[in-house]
Amino acid sequence: MATHKTRLPVPPPFELRLCLFGHGWVALEPHQFDEARQRFTTALRVGRQAVDAELWQLDDATLQLQLTAEKALSRAEVQHAARQLRHMLRLDCDLDAFWTMCRDVPRLAWTARRGGGRLLRSATMFEDLMKLLFTTNTSWAATESMTRNLVAAAGTPAPSGRRAFPTPKQCLKDVAFYKDVVRCGYRADAALRLADAFVRGELDCATFLAQQPSEELWKRLVSLHGFGTYAAGQAMRLCGHYDKLAIDSWCRTRLAQLDGTKKPPGDAAIAKRYAKFAPFDGLAMWCDLTAEWHGE
Repeated sequence: MATHKTRLPVPPPFELRLCLFGHGWVALEPHQFDEARQRFTTALRVGRQAVDAELWQLDDATLQLQLTAEKALSRAEVQHAARQLRHMLRLDCDLDAFWTMCRDVPRLAWTARRGGGRLLRSATMFEDLMKLLFTTNTSWAATESMTRNLVAAAGTPAPSGRRAFPTPKQCLKDVAFYKDVVRCGYRADAALRLADAFVRGELDCATFLAQQPSEELWKRLVSLHGFGTYAAGQAMRLCGHYDKLAIDSWCRTRLAQLDGTKKPPGDAAIAKRYAKFAPFDGLAMWCDLTAEWHGE
């Protein structure tokens, strides 16, 4: 067993917990957050092995990362793990323009003060897309169950026994596996197609994350089998494009609660409300809806 430690500089303002709990990904395997110790743990693939990663905030400008592996990691492998965490935590994401827009808006000023809007994403775009498939037309408990089943059945184990999210090749099973083991129902075909497209090179993470016009990325996402406008809109945010609102029933209900009205606003009215934050319309809406999660 080998343990490696390294530090990650963060751009202030940055709060680790704020980033982790910006949406629900922190609750999905292989992630876990220890409330008592304020530490984030997950499993990452580094080379051919899976390693345990534990992360916590030392001060306003620094995160501490501890990696535990079966075999000693090279300097390059430690740096690779650190880059995965930087990607997941959006540490290189420039949101200054968004915070400037929010600074004088009462319900959103907290984002500028605390660095809100960095939404946790997965180590790979493949993992994000597979998890988004598991959020479609279902309950959050079912999403957690499907993700847990897939990771347990196909992921590579780290020293702790926690498993890393499986690679596209590890996910290339058959429809029966997704229906009987993962228990993802009608999503089985879409999940299998997604894995196959990544294995064959038809899709790759770099294509989704590359700088490109928002509409071009949108067309690519909605063309994926099983992806409607809601899943595609959520994927856009994880790719750093925030102009799509990704409205669902929860969003409408939450806005009615915040406005103190019985009837939820229509989608056109919602779009008009957040249009002034373009091209961060969707991020402004999401931060408005979730401010209470962060004590605001």
